[in-house]
Amino acid sequence: MRQCPSCGHTITGAERFCPACGQALAVAVWQPAPAIETTLPIAPARNSRLAIVSLICGITAWILFFIPLLLAVPAIICGHLGQSAVKRGNGQLTGSGLALFGLALGYAHIALTVVALCLAVAVMAVGV
Repeated sequence: MRQCPSCGHTITGAERFCPACGQALAVAVWQPAPAIETTLPIAPARNSRLAIVSLICGITAWILFFIPLLLAVPAIICGHLGQSAVKRGNGQLTGSGLALFGLALGYAHIALTVVALCLAVAVMAVGV
């Protein structure tokens, strides 16, 4: 309900003119208030570079097996750093699985190298 600005007559509908005095009435158009942006823009999650480096070093350590500790140790170090970066990233970083796989490859390579060295020492001791 509204009133005519000229005569004060109560207007109940959406008339364009006052029924009492004939004054032209402004048509009230309801417009919603503009929304205020309160959210932060969401950036797409990306893989941790350290996790990727860990995976690459782990795979390369197995491909170049004759260089035992040159790439396995960086795979382990980068894997641990990559996993901690993913945990601290609050969803902005992914790649925990990549880091875990790089860690597994690095640790397995070092374990196999230690076993091979122990076997080599044992064969040398028995052979002498």
